[in-house]
Order: sequence, then structure tokens, then C-alpha cells
Amino acid sequence: MLEDKVVTALQRHWEDGFNRYDVDLVLEPVDQDVVFSSPFVPRLTGDPEKVTIDGYDAFRAYIDDSMRRVPGIRYSIESSFVSTQTVVFVYTCHFADGQSKTGADSIRVNKAGKIVEWRCHYSFDPEAIDSLIQD
Repeated sequence: MLEDKVVTALQRHWEDGFNRYDVDLVLEPVDQDVVFSSPFVPRLTGDPEKVTIDGYDAFRAYIDDSMRRVPGIRYSIESSFVSTQTVVFVYTCHFADGQSKTGADSIRVNKAGKIVEWRCHYSFDPEAIDSLIQD
């Protein structure tokens, strides 16, 4: 099992980083070779065939862009599930227009505790928040 201190640190980076719109805090535990996947990748990149972001620099650009495109969002982690290399955060997204949506992120870390894989899952179609995404 992942150690509690690793899970707690990942949770802090995830929740505090996104709620503060602090890209550096979100990405502090991310490995250079990270692979990221989300239903929002094709929507934000404009490429319907692109479903993953590969590498730290591309992931950083994606997170920075995402934070600017959906202002006023707040996150709250409701629960977490831990395995030997992975933690899953189940959370609620609170949007500026009053909507709330749930999601779950599966985050796999290497032996050094760095994130090497991050996969987002949502209980809603990304089109449900089109009106909130700014260009």
C-alpha cells in the first residue's frame, strides 16, 4: 500500500493546487515522463483524436490552460482509495454558475512517489459544461 504520508501529500497538491490555481503546486509531485488522460483533452486541444498528454511540459501547459479556461471552479475531495502504486480521488467540482459535478482521478506513482500516470473520469459528458469554458 502507498504510505499515508504519500497519499496525504498527493491530496494536498491536488486539492490545494487546483483551488489556489497554483500550477506549480499541482505539478510538484509530477514526473517528467507523466502520461495524462481526460475526456477534456480533445475538447481543450481541439484535436478529437488526442486523448492523452505526454510529458511534463505538455501536461503543465494543459493544466495552466485549463485553469484559465474555467475560472471560479472549486474542488473538494470526498474520498480516496489506495493501492500499492495508485490512489483514486473521488471529488466534486463546484462551478461558478452553481453546478456541481463529480469525478474520480486515478493517479499512479513510481517508487520515488512521483506521478507517472494520471487518468480522469467523470460522471458527466464534458459538453455539459461547455458554457463555462472560456476561449
